[in-house]
Amino acid sequence: MAGAELIGKEELAEIVELFSQEKVNLYRYGGGNYKTREFEEKFAGWMGVRYAHAVSSGTAAIHCALAGAGVGPGDEVITTAWTFIAPIEAISALGAVPVPVEIDETYHLDPLAVQQAITEKTKAVVVVPMWAAPKMKELQDICTRRGIILIEDAAQALGASYDGRKLGTLGSVGAFSFDAGKTLHTGEGGVIVTNDREIYLRAAEFSDHGHMHLEGLPRGKDPRRAKGLNLRMSEVTAAIGLAQLAKIDTILSAAKENKKRIKDAIRHLPNITLRPFADEGGSQGDTLIFSVRDRAAALEFEAHLGRNGFGTKILPEALDWHYAGVWGHLLNAYDRYRDRDLEALWPKTGELLRRSICLNIPVLMDEGTTEQLIASIISAAEAMG
Repeated sequence: MAGAELIGKEELAEIVELFSQEKVNLYRYGGGNYKTREFEEKFAGWMGVRYAHAVSSGTAAIHCALAGAGVGPGDEVITTAWTFIAPIEAISALGAVPVPVEIDETYHLDPLAVQQAITEKTKAVVVVPMWAAPKMKELQDICTRRGIILIEDAAQALGASYDGRKLGTLGSVGAFSFDAGKTLHTGEGGVIVTNDREIYLRAAEFSDHGHMHLEGLPRGKDPRRAKGLNLRMSEVTAAIGLAQLAKIDTILSAAKENKKRIKDAIRHLPNITLRPFADEGGSQGDTLIFSVRDRAAALEFEAHLGRNGFGTKILPEALDWHYAGVWGHLLNAYDRYRDRDLEALWPKTGELLRRSICLNIPVLMDEGTTEQLIASIISAAEAMG
């Protein structure tokens, strides 16, 4: 899966180089090597932003992005009903209220649903680009007009763009993940990006127990202005990240080529509907999504692929981790959701997700495997009748 497929000698070389130095400090604010700072600088340069701050996971990244943007107790944060559960957890952890809303035909936040969900307590909108861009122009306009902070949890969309701009750079702050299923893989890890110095500083403080990191002051003398947690990235993780970042253009181009080949071979099929895009040219290449007739057809489609040696990605296999309609364990803590039929709150989202198929598109996918996958998709579609 993307960067995880290419872990090898380059990553090991970066780790060896780290430990070959006279001083090795695995704590970014002490003395010694600074792989994390180097990774942040190079990542910010690749993204085209002023600041990048590396942290311990993608969940930590959206947590820090929200904290850096000033989200706190009682604030309402609008986000999508289709996302990995992490942004909902992060919103909750800050004492804010998650407000998931329906998705549109692009599988992203529906701008109309966002507009209807805004109240006087709305602090931010968290868009979650699922390998492609939401309708960012409409969402930007809504947030600007209403004085709401736009945050991008672009964990699934590193390298994707909208109207020529990289996702993660269109809002006030963006967050990314580096786990095994993402574009870059460092074992665990994440990063926030922003052009807003105050958001950057507050996010960095939040990730390090509140330390303000003032120049010229020893760490023990640092003042603090807000509480924080320990969400720091280690120097070893950053070393791996440096090697992975050097491969990012190869990862992105190979996945896009593989995806295009598969899409071109199946787009004629009458029994599947490929998802539309706000900006197809800027979409990620490692994931392909389409919908079928109904839930039963989707499950049979998944089973057919499985019999041919191919799995699915999130849909249908891991729907429960990506749909707000089944998150009673978390949302029932809020009066607005307690004793409610959560499924009934987002019926359009649930219906679309339950009849959708999501496929992983490997970077290292040889011609034979590609042809086998295409044949399996075609035969599964034909079997639906």
